[in-house]
Amino acid sequence: MEKISNYNKYLSYKSGRLKIENIFLDDIALKYGTPTFCYSVNQIKDNLYKLKNSFSKIKPLICYAMKANFNKGIVKLMSKNNLGVDVVSKGELRESLECGIKNNKIVFSGVGKTDEEINFALKNNIKQINVESEEELEEIGNQAKSLKRKINISLRVNPNVDALTHDKISTGRSEDKFGISEEKVEKVFRYHKENRYLNINGLSIHIGSQICKIEPFRKAFKKIRNLVLSLKKKNILIDSLDIGGGIGIIYDVNKDKIFKISDYAILVEENFADLGVEIIIEPGRFLVGASGILISKVIRVKKGEKKDFLIVDAGMNNLLRPSLYNSKHSIFPVKAGDKKIEYDIVGPICETSDIFRKSYLLSKQEKNNLIIICSVGAYGSSMSSDYNLRGLANEILVDGNKIL
Repeated sequence: MEKISNYNKYLSYKSGRLKIENIFLDDIALKYGTPTFCYSVNQIKDNLYKLKNSFSKIKPLICYAMKANFNKGIVKLMSKNNLGVDVVSKGELRESLECGIKNNKIVFSGVGKTDEEINFALKNNIKQINVESEEELEEIGNQAKSLKRKINISLRVNPNVDALTHDKISTGRSEDKFGISEEKVEKVFRYHKENRYLNINGLSIHIGSQICKIEPFRKAFKKIRNLVLSLKKKNILIDSLDIGGGIGIIYDVNKDKIFKISDYAILVEENFADLGVEIIIEPGRFLVGASGILISKVIRVKKGEKKDFLIVDAGMNNLLRPSLYNSKHSIFPVKAGDKKIEYDIVGPICETSDIFRKSYLLSKQEKNNLIIICSVGAYGSSMSSDYNLRGLANEILVDGNKIL
C-alpha cells in the first residue's frame, strides 16, 4: 500500500485529516486559498543533514541550486545553515545576497550570461563563474579588465556522458548546448595563463537533473578525475572542482528507484578525496523536492463517456512538470476515504496537456474537496507562470506548528 510518508516524512493523517508537520491542510487552504504551495522546513533540514552526514573523508561546499526553488524563505533557510548557492541569473544572484548568502559562496552557472549579469557578478566579488565557452570567457576577461576586478573561473567540461534521465534535462552529452569539450580545456588554460584578471583555477561538470541511477555519475566522475590528473602532469593545477547536482528523488514510490545518497558520497570520495582540491556540489531537487506539496481544490467531477475527470483549480501554470516532462507526481486526498475511483486528474487550463495523472485511483471526490500533489518543492513554483491570467499560487513554509 502506498504510504504518504514515503514522499514527505512530515505528511500524515490524523482523525482522517491530512496535516503537514503539525498543521492541518484544510486549515491552510481556508486561510490561504487554493492552489497553495506548502513546504516542510524540517523535511528540508533532514535532507540537508542526510547529505552532509554522508561524507566522512571530505567536507564539500554545498551550493544550493537556486533554480529549483527561489522562495525567499527557503533561500534564507539555506543561508542560516551556512550553504552557498548556485545561481543562473542576475535575479537569483541579487536575491541570494539579499537573503544573506555570503558572496564568497556564490557560484554563477549558465550558458547564456549577459554582459549585465557578468558585470553584476564581478562587482559583487562572488566565489566563481562557471564558464561554458571560450567566447564567454573572452567577454568576462574584457569586463574584468575594465573594472580592474580579478575573478575565479571554473571551466565547465562537457564529459559526453548520458545521464539516463529525461531528454530535456540531460546536459552532459556532446550534442547538448552546455560546456567545453575535454579536448579544448588544456588550450584554454594555457591561452589565459598570464591573464591578470582571470584566475582559471577550477573545473565544473553537471550532466543532468533527476538522475536515478548512479552509473552516469560514476562515468562522469571518472572522466573528470582523469582530466584533473592529466592536467596535473602538464603542470596545470586546479584547486576547485564543482561536480554539479542532479541527484534524483522519488515521484512515484511504486516505480521510482533511487540510489542511496551514502553511495553517492562514497563515489565522490573515492574519486576526489585524494586530489587535495575543494569539492563543490550543487544539490537543488534533493534538498527541497520532497518538502513541497501543492494543495488544490476540486472544481467539479465531470462524467465522461468512458472515464471520470476530476477537475481541480491547480493547473499547468502552477505545476508545469507533468505536461513538460510527462512526470507523474503522486496525489492524495486531504480528507481520507476508503472507496477508490479511477479519475483523470486535470487542471482548468485551455490545453489538452493540462493533466496531472491519467486513470489514477483516488478516494471518491466531490466539489470543493481538497487534494495534494506531492514532491513539488523543486521546479514547481519556480517554473510557474500567469498563463490564462490565472495568477500565481500562494507559497508558505511550515515549521512545526508555525507558518512562515
